[in-house]
Amino acid sequence: MKKKIFQLLAGCGLMAVAGCVHQDHQSVKRSASLRPNILLIVADDLNYDSPGFAGGVAPDVTPNLDRLAQEGLSFKLGFTPVSVCQPARQSMLTGVYPHNYGSGGFFPMAEGVPTLPATLAENGYLTANIHKVHHMQPMESFGWTFTNQELGLTDPDGVVGRDPAAFAAGLRRLIDEADQQNKSFFMVANSADTHRPFHGDTIPWSEGYFWGENPVDIPEPSRIYAQEEVRVPPPLPDLPGIREDLAKYASSLRRLDDTVGACLNVLKETGREHSTLVIFVSDNGMPLPYAKFDCFLGSNRIPFVMRWPEVIRPGIDAEHMVSLIDLTPTILELAGLPSFSKTDGYSLVQLMKGEAPDEWRRGIVSLRNEDINYGVFVRLMLRKQPDFLEYLDQAGFVERPDHKEAGTYTRSKQTRCYFDGRFGYIYNDWYDPDGLKKSRYGAGVPGGDPSMLVMKAAAKTNAAVKARYESFLLRSLEEFYDWDRDPGTYHNLIDHPEVQKQVMAARQGLLEWMNVSGDPLLPDYLKRLGEDGVRLENEAMEVKSK
Repeated sequence: MKKKIFQLLAGCGLMAVAGCVHQDHQSVKRSASLRPNILLIVADDLNYDSPGFAGGVAPDVTPNLDRLAQEGLSFKLGFTPVSVCQPARQSMLTGVYPHNYGSGGFFPMAEGVPTLPATLAENGYLTANIHKVHHMQPMESFGWTFTNQELGLTDPDGVVGRDPAAFAAGLRRLIDEADQQNKSFFMVANSADTHRPFHGDTIPWSEGYFWGENPVDIPEPSRIYAQEEVRVPPPLPDLPGIREDLAKYASSLRRLDDTVGACLNVLKETGREHSTLVIFVSDNGMPLPYAKFDCFLGSNRIPFVMRWPEVIRPGIDAEHMVSLIDLTPTILELAGLPSFSKTDGYSLVQLMKGEAPDEWRRGIVSLRNEDINYGVFVRLMLRKQPDFLEYLDQAGFVERPDHKEAGTYTRSKQTRCYFDGRFGYIYNDWYDPDGLKKSRYGAGVPGGDPSMLVMKAAAKTNAAVKARYESFLLRSLEEFYDWDRDPGTYHNLIDHPEVQKQVMAARQGLLEWMNVSGDPLLPDYLKRLGEDGVRLENEAMEVKSK
């Protein structure tokens, strides 16, 4: 049976596979010409190793995700192209890096950039998005058939994103519409868990920040964790305040898992379990130090699971480095549609079939373009800190009248990371040796999250924490880590003689990516590297001439 299914995958571009595989299911009376349904569940700010199947930040934290991973194909080397929400999601649904869709950070894409949902909608799919629609701009470029309101979800967006029942209701509504119109569906379900505020955090109702002006009820997670239950990730010191933060994060993760379970139950109850490809990913790492907003391993490595019963062979892929930008070419191929003329990603279809791909990346690149303080956040902070604008100026933020939200400030944070599966090489174009003199958080950190502030307080009396905290703020122009031996990112090996061959190979890998992808940072990168940059450029020209 498996061999026959994979022959179908190869022979018909996955058109009608769902109907061929499970046509006898009584509740599925759909034409065999219909293409697969696709449910893409996107977690907000979730580390790779937080779910139970990848280690677990707490015991029994993700029973539904663990089952999904067991029943599907799980990639151990899944990555986001950008360690923050809007550019990550825009890259995910276009298949290109930010500089190739026309903006570097929290700004809309250029006009005319093709998107996955709009293309699917133009070719017969019903498309839907729950939560985070404001982080995929311009909205009209994505062509959603349904968003929160059309799906009957009327609570504030930040609440909908934390309500498992809302996701289930939205998915059920979409399936009903698909049945009536005899169409396949594509849904992006964006969970707000595990984005701050976590479960148990104080919610600033009176400010209207994220939530609206009026208090609303947010469902409790099916399990709430205590700080003694959590596992502290390797980059962070084991401090009571960090454990408290992680316990809230774990409880939010459990509610995210409740959402996954609710959606999977809807697929089963409606008979769509076998005709739907379920994909689970995160947009970036957790909102704690050495994760979100950066280019460390914990910033960019994400959970990446695909389940399609009787079509995808369950297992773990520990070899191939995959990225969110691979989802667009993959889903286009599954839908029998041509790939976009410009794509930075690879189709995962051969990996889904258990085949060795014709070609694959030798290393993977993640990047960071800018930090942002939205106008609503700036106004909130000014009520608490009258000197907040002075801080923004000292930290290098400038007001951006070209942003759709008035009073928004951004600053450049051009960062690139090349990872070969073991060694991580980071280039910090923003590096400033006097950064701490200009800003209390230096040039590398946009602000102090609760765990970072715990580190700052402990640094006053704990020498080890002080060294860790200061190294996080100061950084260097280049960083080089052996992430196999040093997953906590404690030892920058950039100047160590024994790894200079690997350093040069990583620089060369980054340079090749910059050339191929058209990275506008390339000239500055070569200039900042000085003699090494000249040598790399000459070597690249020699290779190209051959």
